[in-house]
Amino acid sequence: MKKYLLSIAALLLGLLAHSQEADELGNYAELSVVARLDANPYFGNEPEFTLGNSSIYTLFTGSASEHFSWALQNHWFSGNSFLGPEADPFDQFKGLGYSDNTNFLDLANVTLTFGSWNFTLGKQCILTDGHEYDDDDWDVYTGLATPLWNGLACYQWGGQVTWISPSESTAFSLQMTTSPFGERPFSSGLWAWSAQWVGGYNWFLPTWSVSLLQSMDDADPNPIRRNNWLISLGNTFDLGAWTISLDWSNTGGFSSIDNGLLKGNTFHGRVSYMPGEHWNFALQGNYVTSTIDANVNGSTKWWNAGAIAEFFPLSDSDALRLHAYVAYDAQVEAFFFKVGLRYNLTFNLW
Repeated sequence: MKKYLLSIAALLLGLLAHSQEADELGNYAELSVVARLDANPYFGNEPEFTLGNSSIYTLFTGSASEHFSWALQNHWFSGNSFLGPEADPFDQFKGLGYSDNTNFLDLANVTLTFGSWNFTLGKQCILTDGHEYDDDDWDVYTGLATPLWNGLACYQWGGQVTWISPSESTAFSLQMTTSPFGERPFSSGLWAWSAQWVGGYNWFLPTWSVSLLQSMDDADPNPIRRNNWLISLGNTFDLGAWTISLDWSNTGGFSSIDNGLLKGNTFHGRVSYMPGEHWNFALQGNYVTSTIDANVNGSTKWWNAGAIAEFFPLSDSDALRLHAYVAYDAQVEAFFFKVGLRYNLTFNLW
């Protein structure tokens, strides 16, 4: 597999040499600094106060020509878990060199574009799940996210090829990356393969994918390689001021026993209403069913739901967002309330 990836790298470098001879169309670079600050009081049996999804990111994107572009995203600070203050805000610096957790380097990739074809190599997001993955990390409300979003180490090293139709209404992608269940990238010998279809057909916006994620069954005396199939069907309906998103995936989360995906179902739904450029309101929730584990004859069900209000005070810009939401989590049997802001400051470097 290493030889396969090295061959892709050599091909991309050769294409890059060709692209540097192209014209300067699309020559630009931007640096975005995204800060998010949340106040998240917890009204449970033991009330407490956390920093919620407070975070600081930087995103460096650009293009040297119409053929060559890049993306570099870093996560410098992470607030406490919405379930309590036990999380270290600098945990992302402890997982360097590992692929089974997230660290401060989210994205680091280059893309070569030739007509309808895009070739990407580097660290990227696994092509799985539905519209829940459309938003950037700093825009997601973690207390209303699915177990898959909250638990999957989705940023992995690998390659991807994408074909975009001439009308730009359809995109098909194939991807191969390191596995989120492998402790060390490449050396673990575990891989992930994904295929994705993304469409934009007037009011219907599908994002469908199928992935095979390899893992090692550590519960077995002689660990064996497992193939975890992850199917995700994301469907968004754009009805003007109203938007409805319905995602389904064939898993109920993660198994700590055999280091893989649990069989089950995850339903993720969101209904949003944007009456103008300054306000957005949404109802969002999840319903999850999953087997407990292979040795227990039973199942578990979990759900949460909440209401979100977002305010964008700047005209013709969503750079600054003030937000608040209230949610109920059936697992901990508690309500959560969060208020905060997110500001995206972008610099044009050239």
